[in-house]
Amino acid sequence: MSYIPFLSRGVIVLYGPDTRDFLQGIITNDINKLDSQKAIYSLLLSPQGKYLYDFFLIEYGKYTLLECENMHLQQIIEKLDLLKTYLKVKIKDVSALYKVGVLFNTKLAECSSESQVIFQDPRHKLLGMRIIHKDEIKEPVGDFTQYEKVRIQNLVPDGAKDMVQNSSFPLQFLIDKVNGISFNKGCYIGQEVVNRMSRQEIFRRKLYLVEGDNALPDIGTKVTNENNEEIGELRSSVDNIGFALLNTGKSHANLYADGVRCVKTLKS
Repeated sequence: MSYIPFLSRGVIVLYGPDTRDFLQGIITNDINKLDSQKAIYSLLLSPQGKYLYDFFLIEYGKYTLLECENMHLQQIIEKLDLLKTYLKVKIKDVSALYKVGVLFNTKLAECSSESQVIFQDPRHKLLGMRIIHKDEIKEPVGDFTQYEKVRIQNLVPDGAKDMVQNSSFPLQFLIDKVNGISFNKGCYIGQEVVNRMSRQEIFRRKLYLVEGDNALPDIGTKVTNENNEEIGELRSSVDNIGFALLNTGKSHANLYADGVRCVKTLKS
């Protein structure tokens, strides 16, 4: 077992009698799943159904923890404060008290105490047990690059890296495949667009797993096909594997990204 710290993550705490009803009305997932599991993965969308933020929500006694990217944390707090109106919900940044990481290659069970909460990553079982903690972790520090390889190989997008705020549609990025959307709950912000897209057989663009002959170039690098048509762009990658957001109506043969030949894998 190893511990991989996530230095770019922060923690918000929500509490008060209206917390669950408030979250249920704005997020893509079903907050009531926390009755039977420790954590859920969810998104907050614009009214146009486009990605704004992704995060984990964790049941922690009378509190609900929201684990997110530090660079979006203050934006999320401001957005939640704006949306809650008259509801009895308190929202507070507690990142100074808690660290975030993952326990990788472990058989530990989900648990919580005064100083930590451990939960299975709800997106994919191979992504380990995430931990929000106050005390130092004594396990050996693991390799973040190896973690990223597992994430990418199993088609799990990272919202802050792979998606673009006010532009990306969640279904094009397979968010429904990683347990980030409930199609059985009530209304939430952007739901009409998500439901309409879910009835489409083919999306104009979609996220694919690609493998390069050499290390893949940076996020945003344009991808061309055999006809020298620009059909998409790279998203996050590690070494020679990564994601590409591609036009589904164009040929995916002989793909190149800045001179690196890419092959779309069978997993996509």
